Amino acid sequence: MTATTRPATPGGARRVADGPPELGAAVRAALGYLADLTAPPAAVRDGRVDRMLRAALHSHDGSGAGRAPMDEVAAAVRTACAHLAATELEDAYLALRAAVDRLPRQPASPDGDGRHDVGGRSRVDGRG
Repeated sequence: MTATTRPATPGGARRVADGPPELGAAVRAALGYLADLTAPPAAVRDGRVDRMLRAALHSHDGSGAGRAPMDEVAAAVRTACAHLAATELEDAYLALRAAVDRLPRQPASPDGDGRHDVGGRSRVDGRG
C-alpha cells in the first residue's frame, strides 16, 4: 500500500523514487483513512496504514534544518502507530492530528494571492 491509493487524500503522498512516502504526506494520508471512525476502511483494519506510517518513520532520518519539530512529528506518529496496533482508532486519529499540527508550515500559494491556507486547501470565502 502506498499513501497515494486513497483518492480522498488531497495531493497524495510525495514519494522518493519507489521508497516509502515522505513523513508529512504519510500522516496526511493516514488521516484521510481515519476520517470516518464509524466505518474504518480495510486498510486501517488490516494494518496497511500502520505499516505505511512505520515505513515513513523508518525512512525519516530526523537530520537537517527544523529537526526539533520533525522529532515531535515522529514521536506523535509513533504514538499513533501504537494506537493503531491496539485498534484504538480515535486515539490514533488524535495523535496524527497532533503530528499534522507540528509539521513545518507550507509556503503560501505560488502567485502570492493568499488564497491558500497552511494545509494547501483553497479558500473559497474570499478572506486571505
